[in-house]
Amino acid sequence: MKQHYYTELHAKGFKYTNKFSGFDSACAHFSTPAKVGTLAFHATQQEAIEHIGDQQVSHGWVDYTVGKTFKRTGHEDVSVMCPSYSEGHRSQPTYEEVK
Repeated sequence: MKQHYYTELHAKGFKYTNKFSGFDSACAHFSTPAKVGTLAFHATQQEAIEHIGDQQVSHGWVDYTVGKTFKRTGHEDVSVMCPSYSEGHRSQPTYEEVK
């Protein structure tokens, strides 16, 4: 069964200082049935990092660093006060850092 993960990417600078050049960070999401630490896992992770990283660089980042990786562990209910509740979302995924 495939497990869902994401790896944080952080900007190392912006090309344009006088206009919006992207957010400070982005998430490279990926899914794989491979176990953490295997070559297949790292290959899938690297593909996601390169895809999102290259996209951010083309839109204003100078470069990026790779941050922590997180694994989806389940879902939690959304509060009635949350804006997404009125849009029909009754739960959101929960993540745990991969060590």
